[in-house]
Amino acid sequence: MSRRDRAPLPNDGIFRAILIVLVITVLGGAVLALVGEHYFHDTAVKKTGVGIVLIGGFVYFFFRVLGRREAKRREGLDQGARDADDDEGPSTP
Repeated sequence: MSRRDRAPLPNDGIFRAILIVLVITVLGGAVLALVGEHYFHDTAVKKTGVGIVLIGGFVYFFFRVLGRREAKRREGLDQGARDADDDEGPSTP
């Protein structure tokens, strides 16, 4: 499936903000895992960072799937409204 065949993500500010926060969370978890391993030499800090990355990544992809579904649904509703307008014909005789 090419990039053009996919429905775009919703352009809602809240949705975009959630995705940005999740990306920052995943990056922070990755930094925590690397710092825990190389700087502190602490297994607990490393495992906490890895856990944050895994959970944040899962939630991020979950929101991406929900966003694509919503975009497809909105696209279908818009297409249905356009088809209904076309079927009625001109509104004035």
